[in-house]
Amino acid sequence: MAEEQRATLVALIEDNPADVYLVREALRAKNLNCELTVFQSFEDALTAIESGAIIAPDAFIIDLNLRTGSGLDILEAIRGSEPLRKASIAILTSSDSPRDREAAIRLGANLYVRKPNELDGFLDEVGQAITTLTGGKERLATAG
Repeated sequence: MAEEQRATLVALIEDNPADVYLVREALRAKNLNCELTVFQSFEDALTAIESGAIIAPDAFIIDLNLRTGSGLDILEAIRGSEPLRKASIAILTSSDSPRDREAAIRLGANLYVRKPNELDGFLDEVGQAITTLTGGKERLATAG
């Protein structure tokens, strides 16, 4: 009998409920065994990072343009946190700005993912980014 793998822990910092839903759909579409923890505001995420309330996830997905703060500030806080600094991080954004991309890379983002406008593109692009961040831990397919 095959040993079941632990779910990969992914923290999503995203204040748009529609994008949270689409990230969940991307996990399903790629058949990834991930436990997703969602922080729906800049303040909630920053407080959890600074207080040590986040149990070190394997990866973070951070929206660049949160309503009340910048995802780059969240990225900087994670890289400055001893227990979190080694986690893989993707910045998820609709921005195509070279300045935003360069800032994210300079602050330690592993990936910069531009949100495609079409559904299939979003599911594929975001699913592939999560696969890359987490080392591609897919669920074992089960018959039935």
